[in-house]
Amino acid sequence: MSTSTTPHDALATRLERLYYVERTLRSELETLSTDVAIDSLDDLRELECREQLQYAIDQHREETERHIGRIERAFDALGVEPDTRPVPELDGLLADKEKFNNVVLNDEVRPLYYVETTLKLEAIECTAYESALTVANAIDGDSDGDVDVDIDVEAIVDALGENYRDECEVRAEIEAIAESDAHEALLEASVISGGDPASLDRPR
Repeated sequence: MSTSTTPHDALATRLERLYYVERTLRSELETLSTDVAIDSLDDLRELECREQLQYAIDQHREETERHIGRIERAFDALGVEPDTRPVPELDGLLADKEKFNNVVLNDEVRPLYYVETTLKLEAIECTAYESALTVANAIDGDSDGDVDVDIDVEAIVDALGENYRDECEVRAEIEAIAESDAHEALLEASVISGGDPASLDRPR
């Protein structure tokens, strides 16, 4: 029996990763929105930054249910039952966020960290969609006739493509927040003024 990975198997694996990401984020985005909303400072820069980010997160959370439904359609078009496959980079990022919440008490730093965290969430999602679409499009362009005729590649590409465009829009929105005057002013006023926001990635 051959143990080689078929295009069908490769695509199923990528759909399972996407399914895990979206199902995990369905609840985690609600938690992140709550984290972002908690503040104890009367700093208008902080408030503006938080409000912009919370709005983007809430919009993304509302989209997640639709994304899950589209991935389930993609599974159906591939002819397999929906299943999940863990994504360690996502789990690690969420674990870091919880560690940050428990360790870092400086409220001025929190909005900066959450912007960076949300950008990384979007990067994980976009990369997962890009990988799945690459495999799906490769199947669609297969000229050897080895692809299972029961696979509706067009339906898969359409479903994943819609989700990917949504994710790109969210990513652009978060990037705009990271470049906004409110974010820059808060960064300059924070304890990491003059530093790299990436230094907040992993709290010690």
